[in-house]
Amino acid sequence: MSTIHGDRDDEFLATACLVMRGSAGSAALESLGWWELLADLRDADSRSAVFAAFRAQGRELAGSGALGGLLAQPFIANTAIAPSTVQAAILRLAPGRGPVWVVVGDLEGRRLLFDLPGEGARIVDVEADDVELHPIAIPGRTDLHEVTVDLASHQPFLPEVDAEGPRERSLYLGRVAAAAEILGAAEAAVGLAVDHAIDREQFGRPIGTFQAVRHLLAWATTDCVALGSVVDQALALLDDPPPRFGQVTKALAGRNGRRACERSLQVLGGIGFTAEHPHHHHHSRVLMLDGLLGSSAELTPDLGTWLRTSGADPMFAAALVPSLGGQP
Repeated sequence: MSTIHGDRDDEFLATACLVMRGSAGSAALESLGWWELLADLRDADSRSAVFAAFRAQGRELAGSGALGGLLAQPFIANTAIAPSTVQAAILRLAPGRGPVWVVVGDLEGRRLLFDLPGEGARIVDVEADDVELHPIAIPGRTDLHEVTVDLASHQPFLPEVDAEGPRERSLYLGRVAAAAEILGAAEAAVGLAVDHAIDREQFGRPIGTFQAVRHLLAWATTDCVALGSVVDQALALLDDPPPRFGQVTKALAGRNGRRACERSLQVLGGIGFTAEHPHHHHHSRVLMLDGLLGSSAELTPDLGTWLRTSGADPMFAAALVPSLGGQP
């Protein structure tokens, strides 16, 4: 599924998929020169390549510290700290337990960045005595850890007054990246269903010729195309995004990613529910990413409340028209 950007972006995506198919996630990032590209997000080609890697991770079920590295970048952009050495932890609400810190990807040799609104940002060595990592075993073929740490014993790397700007930028980048990875995972899930519809026969013909199956595949494909369009818009607006557009992108990603996986699972039938079939890994990747940086269930009512109380235009027309080449 191509994007509105054209052949150049498809080339980035195809290259990233190929590299991640043959290498572990962290090694793949090194091979792609991803960390060098991360430092130059204002360049259109660098930006496309950086976020193509997230979409490729979703398609290939690769795992890396790319999300944490991207989230940390705004906080360390004006320092001598190497981007590949720091990963940001993500604060989320766990049902029944309250706020917990979560880190995605390989943590070996990394330092962790903890940004706490109102208190600033801290960088802590992952091997510090008060840091405990708790692996979370889920499908999806990615490393996921909960982290416990006594942040009061560590001095802020950035005080609150200096952390506010990077925090907003970090959250936008992270939400767009998670949306891109959800898109890749959903596309792969739909691709599995399409292949199955071609190969599986019932009543002497492929099930893909049945209208009900075609409708499911068409709806799932539409979910992916709509999400891809919003991700493209979010990337085009990366330098100066409209208020709340990161939330819009992430909310749509969670909703559409889930729907695409659910519809493709219906096409797969019983085989899609087995542990041996890869569909559940793509589906689990979507669910895991939807739960980070604000889920669709959390963000959608929050956006509705903001719209109702502010009277803002949810289409962000004035900002979006330039991103689409000036066409109304």
